[in-house]
Amino acid sequence: MQTNARIAIMVWSLWCSLLPAQAVQNYLTVYNQDLALVKQIRVVHIDPRSPIIRFQDVAENIIPTSVHLRSLTEPGSFTILEQNFEYDLVNAQKIMEKYLDHSVQLLTEAGELITGKLLSFRGQQLVLQGKEGIKIIPWNDNLQISVPQLPEGLITRPTLVWQITGVTKERQTLEVSYLTTGMSWKAEYVGELSEKDDRINLGAWVNITNRSGTTFEHAQLKLVAGDVRRVRPRKRFPTKAVDAFEAKAATREAFEQKAFFEYHLYTLQRPTTLKRNQIKQIALFNPVTLPCTKQYVYHSRTGGDKVDVKIVFRNRKENGLGIPLPKGIFRIYKRDGKSLEFVGEDQIDHTPRNEEIQLTIGKAFDIRVKRTVLEEKKIARTTLERIVEVEIRNQKEKENIEVRVIEFIGGYWEILESTHPYIKKSANECEFLVPVKANSIAKLKFRVRYSW
Repeated sequence: MQTNARIAIMVWSLWCSLLPAQAVQNYLTVYNQDLALVKQIRVVHIDPRSPIIRFQDVAENIIPTSVHLRSLTEPGSFTILEQNFEYDLVNAQKIMEKYLDHSVQLLTEAGELITGKLLSFRGQQLVLQGKEGIKIIPWNDNLQISVPQLPEGLITRPTLVWQITGVTKERQTLEVSYLTTGMSWKAEYVGELSEKDDRINLGAWVNITNRSGTTFEHAQLKLVAGDVRRVRPRKRFPTKAVDAFEAKAATREAFEQKAFFEYHLYTLQRPTTLKRNQIKQIALFNPVTLPCTKQYVYHSRTGGDKVDVKIVFRNRKENGLGIPLPKGIFRIYKRDGKSLEFVGEDQIDHTPRNEEIQLTIGKAFDIRVKRTVLEEKKIARTTLERIVEVEIRNQKEKENIEVRVIEFIGGYWEILESTHPYIKKSANECEFLVPVKANSIAKLKFRVRYSW
């Protein structure tokens, strides 16, 4: 049966009772890991003789076992006997399934009205049993079907239902909270390098994706940055396509940041609406300009003959930043005259303030490296000496450079001789600093002894 078929449903009696108008306040805390905490405050009317509470418009991807309900009007006044999450939502397929062996009406393209018992609707055909026998009717977009009422068990919106006891006041202000999948956020950074690559103008956005299955109007929004442990994280339903994209630029500090437990919490300083199937982009902070350096780094283990280009800066307050940076992608641009061009991107993990940010944004076009082991000899059963030469060719016509050569050395090692200064960075890592003038060649040569 085609999904775009038009089905006219004649509802003679409404199966599901509708909620009275409710005042809803939404509070959202969204995590990096496909998870959000939803807290809603609603004013409802409860009949003490039949104390049933229905909350519609909850997330389709709710984790039902995480739901918590309490009264703000009479804290601790009532007891919850049952809690149900009803999510068997109305659609054409389910209505037809419910009406098997029941009477339906069909209106054909020619205007003929056919009434009969629905026996089958498989494939592109309907099978009806009427007074004149069994009719097999081909399905098409112009065929309209009418049923007398909404089948029992189907609802128009996901609904939480509670059966309670002990309620005394009809008007109640209730708070419900629950966890839902289908919501996440990530940070994205945009940097523009200066002409001399010594300063970077940096802005940041947070992208919030709402695939939870509902809209949250005028929500108070918090974002948690950090690695929150979850037990058997899973998605209850397949994720859905995101239909809308919305970006909001900052005119002031959009988020207030503070430490929370072992994470960092970013609180939006104004309400915002997160629509169903929407990506919303909000500025994390106003753009800042801070000093940076461009570095050339060659890794002997993985570099081959090319050199990495890195942009490095300190996340310090005195540099214009100094806030915890959530993990995300850095995209770096630079101007060629009036044109802004993309030069590379990298990703960072959650980074505290005062830490150094190193972004590897590409490979240097005009720099090549040739690494050669000139000599290797065994001087004892577990001791080896090796002479290594690293030739660096700088084909830039006017720019003098300095290349950081990272050597990975296993076992217990010692540099016996070197043509250039070096730093022992770790038990298995040694860094040499090699200056290379424009349009020239420099050679690093060192002798290392290591044992195992």
